[in-house]
Amino acid sequence: MTPWSKFREIKAALDNEDIEGLLALGCPSDEYDGEASLIESAVARATNFGEMPIGPEELQEIVAYVWNDRFGPLGPDEIQRRTPAFAAVAKKLTA
Repeated sequence: MTPWSKFREIKAALDNEDIEGLLALGCPSDEYDGEASLIESAVARATNFGEMPIGPEELQEIVAYVWNDRFGPLGPDEIQRRTPAFAAVAKKLTA
């Protein structure tokens, strides 16, 4: 059995979006590793390690939840401002 891992894809999508702008400010390249790991774990649970599909809306909710947990609590306006980036990450990962 091959181990299931989507960490690299998730990390690449997060780095590409740089939701908090931290990479652009010169933070270390591992800045979003923790978030990528938490998102990977949630996706693994939601999909039974890739056995079931996940839609972009569900994945976007996972990303938003993890983001709020790690960078929040975020208010409704802060969530709204980040929503396009959450959607972009989810779209890249479900394409």
